[in-house]
Amino acid sequence: MEVIVNRVTVDYNGKRALDNISFSLGEGVHILLGSNGSGKTTLLKVLAGLIKPTQGVVKINGIIPWSISRKKLARIVGYVWQNPYYGFVEARVIDEIKFILEATGAEGNWFIVEKLVPRELFERDPFTLSGGEARRVSIASVLVADQDVWLLDEPFANLDNKGVNDLIEVIDYGRRRGKTIIIATHHVLYADMVEPDTLLLLDNGRLVLTGDWSSATDDVLMKHRVMPRGVLCGENIQRSK
Repeated sequence: MEVIVNRVTVDYNGKRALDNISFSLGEGVHILLGSNGSGKTTLLKVLAGLIKPTQGVVKINGIIPWSISRKKLARIVGYVWQNPYYGFVEARVIDEIKFILEATGAEGNWFIVEKLVPRELFERDPFTLSGGEARRVSIASVLVADQDVWLLDEPFANLDNKGVNDLIEVIDYGRRRGKTIIIATHHVLYADMVEPDTLLLLDNGRLVLTGDWSSATDDVLMKHRVMPRGVLCGENIQRSK
């Protein structure tokens, strides 16, 4: 699965949100890193077909996202919202998880659900969940459709250490199965834990660096307004071995 972005610019509300962005990605885990307001969410929404760019082209395995129906695109691309409550439409967690399967006709991959969502949550109203519980359900209720491309917007927010490690296990599972996984985050320590294949660094709507994750040095991060490891190192974040 190949994701190609060619000279994409997005203007809205009199502001340039993305400025002439170009890159191509294949299988693997790719970190979209940037400070708040750098354009990460806008770029993911373009890839998900939710925003049509002012200019430029996006192709996902040769398909322009906004040229096909939402139903067809949802079989190819799984987009997880930054706000976990935003996409909830059902009164029970189990129905929320099944919703995308019924909408798309996908069989479903229940390993992802079993890894992220405790069964005792199945009968709960999604809107009564804690932030961490809602995050787990939000991710599982999209990725259960087993799309080839995963777009995850700040997926580690609100998760405790166990939740972070459960999500990393799901990401590793997707990597082993040849998914193209793009994770937007402003938090370099979470990105380190994922052990990404590729870095895309955004600053003020511009793609300022692409390359191996090793290029994400603290000096580079500070230059582009991302909090460096040296400042974050006191946080209690640990990956299970």
